Amino acid sequence: MTGLVGNVSIPVYSGSNVGWAGEIEAATNGAGSFSEVVLEPKRITAYIDVSKQFLLQDSVSAEALLRADIVRAISNKLEATILGDAVGNSKQPAGLFNGATALADTSYASLVGMIQTLEEANVSGDIKYIVSPSAKAALKTTSKDNGSGRFVMEGNEVDGVPVLSTSACKGIVVGNFADYVIGQWGSIDLTVDPYSQATNGKVRLVVNAYFDAKPRRAEAFVAKTIAD
Repeated sequence: MTGLVGNVSIPVYSGSNVGWAGEIEAATNGAGSFSEVVLEPKRITAYIDVSKQFLLQDSVSAEALLRADIVRAISNKLEATILGDAVGNSKQPAGLFNGATALADTSYASLVGMIQTLEEANVSGDIKYIVSPSAKAALKTTSKDNGSGRFVMEGNEVDGVPVLSTSACKGIVVGNFADYVIGQWGSIDLTVDPYSQATNGKVRLVVNAYFDAKPRRAEAFVAKTIAD
C-alpha cells in the first residue's frame, strides 16, 4: 500500500456464525467480531558521504548508481525485518519469526504438518514457503520416504507448494502472503547536504523512508526455526 497519510487501520472480521434451529425456535446472534490491524509509519534512514570528485567525474552514472544502491538497501532491510525475529516496537515492525518455535526436523511429515496448521485455520489462496538457504539445502537432501529415492523438496516445490529462498529468512515460513500488508508513506526522500562535509571534499546524502509491515491475519502464516 503506497501513498499513505497518517495511521492506517485495516479492519479484520472474524466471520459470521450460523446454527441449526427448530421451525419456530428463535435464531441466535451470528455476528462475528471486528478487530483491526493498524499501520504506523516507521523510519528507515541512513547517510552516505560521497566524494565531490567522484560526483564530478561522472555525475549521471554516479547518481544512478547511488540511487539504485539506496533503493536496494531499503528493500533488503524490509525483507530482513519481515523475515526476521525482532519483537517489534515503535521503531520497527515485528518479524514473522518473532516467538517462532523450532521445527522438529525437515522431514516430509513436519512440512505437511505446517500446511495442516494453515488448513485448520481455513487459510487458503496462493500458499508459498519462504526458507533460508540452509533450510533449502536440508529439504533438498532429506529423503521423502524410505525407498522411493525422492526428496522433500523437488523442483523448487514441497508437495506442489512453491518454495522461495533468501538469506534474510530465519528458518521456514509458509502462508498466504496476500495476507501480509506493507505500507509506505510518501516516497523515498533523498536530501543532498553539500555543507556539513564540505571541508573534507564530500557531499552528504541523507535518505529517509517510512514503512510499516504486518500480517492482516496472523493465522495465515506458520513460521518455524530450524537447527543449523
